[in-house]
Amino acid sequence: MNNNNSRVAPTCPAPSDPCALQRYRTHDIDQHARNMHGWQVRYDQLTPGRFDGELITLRAGWMQLVRDRANQSMLKSGRAWKGAITFSVPLSPSGPLFCAGHPFQEQHLLVAHGEHLPDLRVPAQLDLLSVAVDAQALESVLQRQGVGIRITDLPTCYRLAATSMQAQLARLFDDLTTADQGQGNLLRHEAVRHGIRDAVMVQLLELIAPDQAAALSPTARKRMVDRAREYALGHLDEPLSILDLCNHIGASRRKLQYCFQETLGINPVAYLRALRLNAVRRELCAHAAIHGVQQVAARWGFWHLSRFASDYRTLFGESPSQTLHRRQLC
Repeated sequence: MNNNNSRVAPTCPAPSDPCALQRYRTHDIDQHARNMHGWQVRYDQLTPGRFDGELITLRAGWMQLVRDRANQSMLKSGRAWKGAITFSVPLSPSGPLFCAGHPFQEQHLLVAHGEHLPDLRVPAQLDLLSVAVDAQALESVLQRQGVGIRITDLPTCYRLAATSMQAQLARLFDDLTTADQGQGNLLRHEAVRHGIRDAVMVQLLELIAPDQAAALSPTARKRMVDRAREYALGHLDEPLSILDLCNHIGASRRKLQYCFQETLGINPVAYLRALRLNAVRRELCAHAAIHGVQQVAARWGFWHLSRFASDYRTLFGESPSQTLHRRQLC
């Protein structure tokens, strides 16, 4: 093994497998740039000392997640894959960031065309998360939700002063890394990758496309909830996400959450989670001798197994393994 570029075992056996969570550690800044597969980037070190970099990447269909950590200040330039829109957010600020010659003291989300990334000067010890999204997929989501923003006017920045986006995205990446340890096959399930994409998109849309529509009347709120529930109950064989519901009824997550809370006293995320947990229980009961808990949970979009087990126990008063064991004894 090359000591300058130690590669942690990926989630999937084949390096070309699109479901792989890839992890790299290197002391070579040029190798660090080459580890950005699908991107053509150049990194130039600015501060003195030995370089130490870590890169974690996940490709989930039309979305790619990249977590880039390095101990040195760098100049970054280049481009992502063709047709991508990139969203970059610092998870642990360590100093000002310069974008295309402009300093940013406060925390921002930078949005840019992947084929025309602006030059960045990043501080040392930066932990940067980048999300690359296929532009056509992004446009489809914006159109279905009736959002009137143009993704052609890029690059642009959004302030993060009053948002939990950084914490939410950092938690998601930590969950994925945990799921990768000994349970890598979870990422092979399309339901898991679908859930990952939607969880990230919800965070991005809340910032770049905030809901500014007027409040709805009680009748309109109930009508929206009824449409969402009808769609969810009509697709009980699919692990729907909150973004699926928003796209179907043409509303933002914030508006849908407000309507659910006012109409049913429950938020739509909890409602969909309950539907999926019930689906897991039914499958465990119906096919107890065929499938294990992990595979069934992953098929319904649960990738954080300890949190899934806790939610399952809270809802049903027993663990998934107890359900499985009880049915196997019948």
